[in-house]
Amino acid sequence: MVNPVQLAAQLRFHLSELGSRNAHHEFEHLARHLARARIYSNILPATGPVSAGGDGGRDFETFRTGIALPVAGSPFAARSSRDRAVAFACSLEKRIERKIRSDVERIVATGKVEEIVYFCESNLAIAKRQELIAAANRKGTELQIFDGNTIAEWLAEPDLFWIAEEFLHVPAEISPQVRSDDGYAQHRADWKARKVLPVSRADFVAIKVGLRRATFEATARPDLSFWLERMAGFLVPIAPRDLIRSASYEIAVAHLRGRGDMTPQAHLVADYFVDVEAHADIGDLTTAAALLTYAFGGYWLGQFRTNEIDLHDYRRKLTGAVQSALEEAIGPGRRAGLLHVRGLLEQTPAGPGLAPDFSAVIAFWNAMLDSAEQALLYPIEAFADLLVEIVKLRGDDAELLALAARADDLLGKHMGSVAAGEKAIDRALSLLERDEPAAAIRELHRAKAKWFSSERLAGAVRILLLLAEQYRQHGLAYAAKYHAMTAALLTRYERDDDVRRQQPEALLDLLDAEDGAGNSFGFLRLLPVFIQAHIFHDDHPLNTEQHPRLQSNLGQLVSLLGFLKRGSPTTRQALDELLAEWPPVLGDPILSAANEPDGFWNRGTWPVVWTGLEEALLDRPFGDLGLERRVRWEGLGIRWTCVFPNDYRTTPPAEQIIAELQLLVFALAERDLGIVPVDIIVNIEVSDAVEKLTIEAPTETRATFRVTLPSRDRGPEESADVVLLFAAVLRASSVFDDEALTRQFDRSVLEPIFVGRPYAELFREFVPEDLFAESFRQSVAPLDPERPFVSRAGRRVAWFDGPSPTFEFERAFGDAQNRYDKLLPSLRYTISDIAHDTGIRPRLLEMHKRGMKDWEILSIISNIAMGIRLDAPEDLPLEELRRRGMALLDKVESEADALPPAVFSDELLTTHAKVYLGAFFSSWQLHWPPNVNYEGAEKFLISRFRLRDVDVPHKDVFGWGQDVAPLDP
Repeated sequence: MVNPVQLAAQLRFHLSELGSRNAHHEFEHLARHLARARIYSNILPATGPVSAGGDGGRDFETFRTGIALPVAGSPFAARSSRDRAVAFACSLEKRIERKIRSDVERIVATGKVEEIVYFCESNLAIAKRQELIAAANRKGTELQIFDGNTIAEWLAEPDLFWIAEEFLHVPAEISPQVRSDDGYAQHRADWKARKVLPVSRADFVAIKVGLRRATFEATARPDLSFWLERMAGFLVPIAPRDLIRSASYEIAVAHLRGRGDMTPQAHLVADYFVDVEAHADIGDLTTAAALLTYAFGGYWLGQFRTNEIDLHDYRRKLTGAVQSALEEAIGPGRRAGLLHVRGLLEQTPAGPGLAPDFSAVIAFWNAMLDSAEQALLYPIEAFADLLVEIVKLRGDDAELLALAARADDLLGKHMGSVAAGEKAIDRALSLLERDEPAAAIRELHRAKAKWFSSERLAGAVRILLLLAEQYRQHGLAYAAKYHAMTAALLTRYERDDDVRRQQPEALLDLLDAEDGAGNSFGFLRLLPVFIQAHIFHDDHPLNTEQHPRLQSNLGQLVSLLGFLKRGSPTTRQALDELLAEWPPVLGDPILSAANEPDGFWNRGTWPVVWTGLEEALLDRPFGDLGLERRVRWEGLGIRWTCVFPNDYRTTPPAEQIIAELQLLVFALAERDLGIVPVDIIVNIEVSDAVEKLTIEAPTETRATFRVTLPSRDRGPEESADVVLLFAAVLRASSVFDDEALTRQFDRSVLEPIFVGRPYAELFREFVPEDLFAESFRQSVAPLDPERPFVSRAGRRVAWFDGPSPTFEFERAFGDAQNRYDKLLPSLRYTISDIAHDTGIRPRLLEMHKRGMKDWEILSIISNIAMGIRLDAPEDLPLEELRRRGMALLDKVESEADALPPAVFSDELLTTHAKVYLGAFFSSWQLHWPPNVNYEGAEKFLISRFRLRDVDVPHKDVFGWGQDVAPLDP
């Protein structure tokens, strides 16, 4: 069921399709039933066809009734016009204003009429409506006009919905919302005393309400048999075929969803599809697609025992009906509806043994959106809701989310950015439930962009805080801080109460980001800012039972001060002097608790306590103290260290660079950038000598990047400059070329970098110069600065470690086989001697235990042997060197040629193991990134090129104890 607004939107679309299929007669009947139900009860139909103007322009009219009023309990009498002459007209014309004027003229000319009621499918602006009403008054008659929007809203009401089902053929799955307190018990009691009228669509809708309730709500499930019996009352010969098919659908679905077995109703399913081609309205075809989906789902779950061939026969017939309809000359609305059904059908398999083709689903629905863009009344919100449900099932699917983005854009055009943002949030929450945060964050950024420029700033704040939480959970404290500061700025200056009351929560997220980043001094300085906002905005301030996050932050400050007293007592003493400036009611309990000798920070050895800190924080606690800041974080397999002076001039723009890098890292999560695990150091400085961000890449003599920032704040248009830095880091750490890397940077990567206002500006807003306390920061040291800090807290943006796109198992197996074939004959005696040598064997065994395959060890030994045997002069041309080397490999070793084991020293084995990694890189056409070390390269090859997995059957070369079996790729 959908809400009334969404239901009215869908009914409005089906109304609009009446004109495209020339359904004037259906519109007349629909209007007449609406008039009887909502305007006057004493109505007679006219005899002339509506397309020809009816009887003098009248499509139906009232008759005089002599019933005296009032008549207790008589709905007919209550709504009768009595002797008032009322004429009704209806039209599907698009240029409706001229048509109404003409019809009013004709009706007035045919005789006295006191009132004209006009139903039209086209919408009519209020100003035009008033002009037409005034013109009719001048002719001596009253005029009421009900346009398509009004009609749709009426039809969405539960007591009138049967009219929509009867004349618009809407999909069975849409129906009015029913409240839980809607008198279900009375409804059931009424139908226990009634008999079904098998030709009544109104009876069908009433019974459908009860059956759906018993099917989908456990509390009403005991009534399922009763409602099924009532619905079966429509399965009789005198019932219209449309009603029989509708009842068959409801009964089959109720058996499947309510009883878990649709098998007893297989005959109804078969009968439903017998004449499916004859029911080609969009609603009928949509319902048929839904029943087919239920049938396949029941079959796969063992809840519909039937012949699979029959299911595919139903699908073939339904697909043919849709395709035939698509080949006709139709308008964009009907085409969009038909393409929607085609997409639904592609979610079922096209034949036995085949899987549903989801790419075909996407293709049909993209074509559907092409048509829907031209059909202003197409119910795009219902489609967007369907995509939310599919995202819940399929998760992060690039094609699906791109389709959803298109649907959002169209929804935004029809209903505004607020509605489009809501769908993006719904998808994001579904993706978070599936633990797919990268895709969820992309959807949240999409929603944020739509809500920043709308009236939903309170919702935008919620999105910003949710983003802050997600970034913090993934080890990106400065990205989290950026979003928290933006949210806090909105809550500080916006006048809307719903926005302002979120200020304490935004500041709490800012505190959490500072704390997680190891900026413990900044955390301490910002805590009073939060407490002040908390007291101002909360009606129960400082109540720690009602505000557990307040309690948590106060407790965190206590523990940090306790750790500091144990590890750096001099720094703690300096901080105590600052805390003495706090109000005693707040500062005294904190200092007292931090000085407790039995605090958990005093338990265990200092290394054990330090490990606990590494498990709790993303970076060194009190890392924002001292002359220099060293910010460490991880993402995409890169261990980043950003170094900059700990002064007020440098810190805001330097943290902005870090935040922007972190946003880029997350935006590129799960993309293959060919990164080799590496350590990257970035030195950041501010200079008056530069006008924009400049980058110096590492050189042979300097292993760090140097970034120089202008002394002014970088504006929004300059945020993308950080991409240049990120690209330089990729060049130093990726095996891919520039062209392959450039293809990874699209709009979704660049959009998250700028978050409302520049980071440095936000930093100064919440940390003015006096709060920053530069001289104090630089005068004291961080906590135990000489001890390494390795964070184990939270998640990280994972390194992409899947198989490389250029890796091929077949080639890898071939390379391994080739090495055995070439190397064993050329080293057969040398290998035998080495394998039994007590000096060398332990080193070989160590290599074997590390996971090296025999062909890799053989290759290292062969490289050493070739270097010894070639003994080539330094000026020997490369081609000649290669020729001599190949000749050595082709030569079968004799016993006299064997090299003594002693020449294979540990130093040579270590050196040539590294040389071999470089050769392996080259063999797969990979370039060795300049910033990469051998440990990172080895990890890359093991994961991305299966270096330690691939082997082929061969004899036990080194005497490990068994022959080697093949690997299953």
